[in-house]
Amino acid sequence: MRRFKRLTVEEAGSLTRDKLLARIEEEQRYWYRRIQACTMRPGDDAAFRTFNEIMDAAVRETLAEPADAFTQTFDH
Repeated sequence: MRRFKRLTVEEAGSLTRDKLLARIEEEQRYWYRRIQACTMRPGDDAAFRTFNEIMDAAVRETLAEPADAFTQTFDH
């Protein structure tokens, strides 16, 4: 079984909208399988939180025009 490659903030910022949404769907399936199977490991909570921040920024970007929400989320 291949190791799942988690989506990073840097990668998310460089993907086209369609590719980003496809990666978000793939990673969402990954996390919910892990959660349902009770196979979360130490450190996964931080990675899951990062994924949720990426997903939240993508949703806000869809709702906001001009779509600059993604960059604003991670430029603290």
